[in-house]
Amino acid sequence: MDLFIVTGGSKGLGEQVCLQALEQGHQVLNLSRSRPTFKSAKSAQFKHMTADFSRGLSTIKKVEIVLENLDLSSFRRIHLINNAALINPVGSLADLNPDDINTHLVTNLISPVLLSQVCARLATEEKKPLTIFNIGSGAAFRPISGWSMYCSSKAGLKMFTENTALDLETSKNKKIKIYHFSPGVLDTQMQQTIRSFKKKDFPDVASFKKLKTDHQLRSPADVAALVVGFCLQPQKYKMQSSLISVQDLEKKGR
Repeated sequence: MDLFIVTGGSKGLGEQVCLQALEQGHQVLNLSRSRPTFKSAKSAQFKHMTADFSRGLSTIKKVEIVLENLDLSSFRRIHLINNAALINPVGSLADLNPDDINTHLVTNLISPVLLSQVCARLATEEKKPLTIFNIGSGAAFRPISGWSMYCSSKAGLKMFTENTALDLETSKNKKIKIYHFSPGVLDTQMQQTIRSFKKKDFPDVASFKKLKTDHQLRSPADVAALVVGFCLQPQKYKMQSSLISVQDLEKKGR
């Protein structure tokens, strides 16, 4: 049995990752502000901890205590899925609220980095293989008008992933693997939020509405199956880079 640690597992892609891992007989620890409502959330193999990642280090310290009290020796491998993220605030820099900027950057960048460090330390102490799977975005690779915070936080997570992968390779550490995953555009609550933005804050809002009307959004369940499948059988995909996309997993997983 493996342990899946999932952030933001109460909805969207995170919820589906929890479900897929549970269905395949693995233990899941969900870290999110609200408790999931799916039926298997009552399973003995599912644990939930209320966690607000906008609080950064104070939340990570609480998660660390929970992880230290788990019997990690009973698990074959550990998988950290850094999924929790915010899209707001959007708009021009001068119009943004500084509190919202801080909340965004702490949630999307600082907390995943800190949680990755905690898991890396514990996995090393327990001599367990660890996969750190950062749910990123195509926004990490290009600027998008109105999305200065989202693009910056996801680009920061992408660079953290690449640099950590380089450090692991340099030190010949084969026990820890780290990836930045671009999941494509998913049919989730975040997409509903994006479609509700005003054009003055997000000039490209019409194109996102069109993705919905044209049925171009991917199913979170389908993408979650790829994520869990990759974590459990990475050798099947033969990935040479720490940067992977949903298209890579769809193509190589066939």
